[in-house]
Amino acid sequence: MHSSRNGRRGGLALASAALLVSLGFAPSAVAIEPTPGAAERGAGAPIILAQAAPAKVSYSNDQAKRGEAQYKETCVDCHGDDLRGGLNGGPPLRGGMFNKDFGGNPASALFLFMSTLMPPEAPGRFSESVYADLMAYVLQVNGFDAGAALPSNVDALNKLVIEK
Repeated sequence: MHSSRNGRRGGLALASAALLVSLGFAPSAVAIEPTPGAAERGAGAPIILAQAAPAKVSYSNDQAKRGEAQYKETCVDCHGDDLRGGLNGGPPLRGGMFNKDFGGNPASALFLFMSTLMPPEAPGRFSESVYADLMAYVLQVNGFDAGAALPSNVDALNKLVIEK
């Protein structure tokens, strides 16, 4: 069972990386665009546009409380009551592997992973607000700070980074 769990972890990291690339996230925080009108003038000097640094992810305590109740109802069998992995072999949702797979990435990566692939028997069956509540609970258990409510739309989540 241990080796299959490691296989799932590798798959999670690969899926997360593919998701980030599909969202247009690259390792660089700088975009380079041609100077407007450069082609007409025969010049090619680029304009370098620095992207705004994303804000750190947060959630409301109410979201985390609702997420905990939903988690206990639908997620505990696979991910365990302490989020360290359950009887059905789901990967841990806390600690080192969680931080390795999602830490430093846009919050949209975790949200999209959850909302498109979970639960495995019926992916996407919950509303966006329920997935945001579940994510808030996972963040709370991982020691992230409560604050502003976690948005439930991908565009807003793209502007947040999973970072303490």
